Amino acid sequence: MLNNVWVRRGLLVIGLALCAVMVSRFPLGAIGDACMQLGPWVFLTPAIALVWYGASAASMRCLLEGRVPWLALYWNRLVGEGYNALLPAAGIGGEPFKLRQLSQYVETHRAVVALINDRLIDNALAFAYSGGTVAIGALMIEMTTGVRTSMLGYGVAGLGIAAVMVTVMVTTASSRIAGKIARLLGADQLGHERVRVAVLVRAGLWCGLGKLIGMLEIALLFHLLDVQFDIADVFFTAGALSAAGFIGGAIPQGLGVAEAATVGVFQILHFPGPAGVAFALARRGRMLLVAVIGVVLHLTFGRARTQTGTGEAAASRG
Repeated sequence: MLNNVWVRRGLLVIGLALCAVMVSRFPLGAIGDACMQLGPWVFLTPAIALVWYGASAASMRCLLEGRVPWLALYWNRLVGEGYNALLPAAGIGGEPFKLRQLSQYVETHRAVVALINDRLIDNALAFAYSGGTVAIGALMIEMTTGVRTSMLGYGVAGLGIAAVMVTVMVTTASSRIAGKIARLLGADQLGHERVRVAVLVRAGLWCGLGKLIGMLEIALLFHLLDVQFDIADVFFTAGALSAAGFIGGAIPQGLGVAEAATVGVFQILHFPGPAGVAFALARRGRMLLVAVIGVVLHLTFGRARTQTGTGEAAASRG
């Protein structure tokens, strides 16, 4: 069996090849013109990301039932997602940091339960939304039979996976999984309590708000690229790119898959191909910029934040 490092490197090469193929389909001059058309307003995209991180932090605060300050959870999200974006570990490279910080405030088992449910809520909403929008798009947008069949198949699968994830959350399954992880970490395990549905609903609403805020980025980039779009195009693009993210999840950071999917979505919507490349590069640049901000802040102020968090946690427990 190939070493995992070589598997990751191989997948990364595949992603880079996809990027190269995508870019080679259009004149570099046209792609450059589309990128220049974005202008300085493209730097609003990191600001939008920082706002939806705030909603995600509020979602986690619901899962922890208010036992961790929102600002600490915002820091947790910013740094954790930064490592998730930069480390080639299937989007979970920042989870150890998240767990370590949350464990300063709550029991390790409770922190693991919250992290698992946070990921389940996020993915369940993404699967349900992407499955629904892709299926509706397949029925309403003119496309080839093969593409339509694939999109309908994903729609059914996405909704089914979302239902399974919801089932895991409303039963004791997530707590049992968390208990096994907590034992591996040498922590005491609590009972297999079921997370209250009301808590999950509140967390889901905050998570959903974050995803809606994220759609502002799509609308902004459409506007900057001067394509004629409506709200349905924004919703369909968000769902299709989310679906591409799941399908290409094996490739580190979805490199190449997200870019190729973006160009495909632009073709389905009859938008210019070079604009699709510029759109994909802008989103990739935003992701990297926000990730670097989170990691640099952690490396610069991490020790002070940890000491502050330890003091706050001791005060809350006392």
